[in-house]
Amino acid sequence: MSWPMVALGEVCDTGSGGTPSRTNSAYYGGGIPWVKSGELLSDIITSTEETISEEGLKKSSAKLLEPGCILLAMYGASIGKTATLGIRAATNQAVCNIRPKDDRISTDFIRIFLEYLKPSLIRRGAGGAQPNISQNIIRDTEIPLPPLDEQRRIAGILDAADALRRRRREALALLDTLPGAIFAEMFGDPSTNRYGYEAGTIGDLLDDVRYGTSNKAGDEGALPILRMGNITSQGRMDLADLKRIDLPDKDIPKHTVRKGDILFNRTNSADLVGKTAIFMEEERYAFAGYLVRARVSNGNRPEYVAGYLNSPHGKKVLRNMAKNIVGMANINAKEMQSIPILLAPESKQESYAKQCAQIGERRATLMDHLSQLETLFASLQSRAFAGAL
Repeated sequence: MSWPMVALGEVCDTGSGGTPSRTNSAYYGGGIPWVKSGELLSDIITSTEETISEEGLKKSSAKLLEPGCILLAMYGASIGKTATLGIRAATNQAVCNIRPKDDRISTDFIRIFLEYLKPSLIRRGAGGAQPNISQNIIRDTEIPLPPLDEQRRIAGILDAADALRRRRREALALLDTLPGAIFAEMFGDPSTNRYGYEAGTIGDLLDDVRYGTSNKAGDEGALPILRMGNITSQGRMDLADLKRIDLPDKDIPKHTVRKGDILFNRTNSADLVGKTAIFMEEERYAFAGYLVRARVSNGNRPEYVAGYLNSPHGKKVLRNMAKNIVGMANINAKEMQSIPILLAPESKQESYAKQCAQIGERRATLMDHLSQLETLFASLQSRAFAGAL
C-alpha cells in the first residue's frame, strides 16, 4: 500500500524559541517552564531544568507553547531528538516546535515518523563546529499521509514496541548503579573507615603502571587502539568507535593491554578526568597516551581499585586533585598512584569482584535483548512507513 507524501510544512506549522538575556536575572526563575534541546530525553516533557519570567518571554523570541506540541532538537549533539510537550512551556532557539495545522495528521504519527528519520536528520546536520538543521529542512521533509485511523494504528504499534526498548534501557541503567551500591555496602565510606582497614595508597595495590603510546592512530593498523573516549563516565569500556595502529615489536609489551588491566583517563575535562574502567577482552589492544595502564599486584583485584575510583568519594578526590592545563584537567600516573585508599582484605576484594562479574553477565544478556528489540523496532518502522504493517 502506498500513501501520498507531503512536505511537513504543508500539514504542520513550525517555529523555534529563544533565550532571554542571561545578564538580566529578572528574566529567569519565573513561572514559565523553558525547554533546552538537551532536555529532549524522554517521550513527554513534564518539567524543565530552568524557568523564565513573563518579562523574559516578552523580551526574547521565546514563545509559549501548548501541551501536545512536538519538539525537535536542531543543534549540536542533540539533533533529531524528539519529545511531546506535556505542559505549557517555552523553548530555546535550538528546539523546533511542530503543530498540526488541521486534523489530517496526528501528533503521535508525526513524532514516530521524525524518530524514524533521525539518522537522516543527523546526516543532514553534519559538518561545522556546531552542526544544525534549519526549519526549512524540517518543513521540506516529506512525510507519508495515510488516513487518520491508520496513523493512530501505526503509532500505537510502534509505541508498544518502543516501550519494550525503554524498559530494557531502564533495566540497564538500574543495573549500572549496582556496582557502586555494592561497593558502598561492602567497604563503607572511606572517610569514616567503619571497618577499620589499614590506610594506604592506590600505588600500594599496583604492580605495574604505564603510559600509552603517543604514536598517531588511523583507520588502518595491526592493532585496535583504546582512547579516552572508549572509557565511559560510568566506568565501562565502550568499543564501538576504534582506531587502529601499528606498534614496533619492542613497544608491544609496554603499550598494549591484557584482560584485567585497569585503564585510567589522565587528561580530560574537569568532570571526566580520572574515568576508570577494566579491560576484559581476550584480544590484544593498544592504548593511547592520554590513558594510564595499571596492573594490580598479587592479592588485589582490579575491580576494587576501579570501584573506588568510580565511587562518589573517589570522583570527589579526583576532581579536587585535577590540575587545569589550557582548559583540560590532568592527573598524572604518579599522582594517580598517590591517591589514598583503604587496603581492604583480599577476601572482600574477591567477593566484590565476583559480584561485579555476575552483574557484567546480566548486563551482557540485557544488551543482547536490547539489540534484538532494536532490530525488531527498525523492521517495524520500515514496514509501517512503507504501508506494509
